[in-house]
Amino acid sequence: MEPGADDFSALGVLAEPQRARIYAQLAAATQPQTRQEVCEALGLGRTLVAFHLDKLQRAGLVHAVRPEAAPGARGRPPQRYAATDREVIATVPPRRYELLAQVLLRATREQAPGEPIHAAAVRAARARGVELAQGLEPAGEDHSGTAEDARPWEALTRLLSRIGYQPRRDGDALILTNCPFQRLRVTDTELVCSINAALSAGYLDGLAMNEAVTPRLRPCPVNCCIVLEPAA
Repeated sequence: MEPGADDFSALGVLAEPQRARIYAQLAAATQPQTRQEVCEALGLGRTLVAFHLDKLQRAGLVHAVRPEAAPGARGRPPQRYAATDREVIATVPPRRYELLAQVLLRATREQAPGEPIHAAAVRAARARGVELAQGLEPAGEDHSGTAEDARPWEALTRLLSRIGYQPRRDGDALILTNCPFQRLRVTDTELVCSINAALSAGYLDGLAMNEAVTPRLRPCPVNCCIVLEPAA
């Protein structure tokens, strides 16, 4: 799951103190727990625990487990609850350090003998950009002429927004106003900005826009170093 509004919603669910305690109890447990076990561990009432468990389930942070009845047992065993493996990532402004880590891990895994790590990272970034673009869900089905012409740019804008670049139109160009890798960019500007440019090229490849749009590096003292412009 890509970071976004759902992550902020999940964090909002955990903002309630008793609900956060219940989640922490389930996350630390070595096996799923019944509602009664949660009540006894935290000293809370069954109605309150049931309410919060429902909220946690709706947020995808907890799931219910129904054990199978033992042979010959009467009645159904009580439902149990466990924390899911969902990771919640939410930063302001958006940061995507895990995307940079994916690229660098892929680069070390696929690096050819004697190939500089910089070149391997650029190649891995472009491939990852293609994958992210090809995984973008389609938007509406308006097939009017104007919408047809605008659809690639709309898809590109949606993808860049989802990743956290906060794109802004400037005439015919797209300015990326946020760097998702900001802290690491200041550590190794050349490598991180090269990866960012290769990711952008991959986005364009994946959306079949690579002949119409060109990514350009620019000085970037405070924001992203990429501008996407119509090809000459």
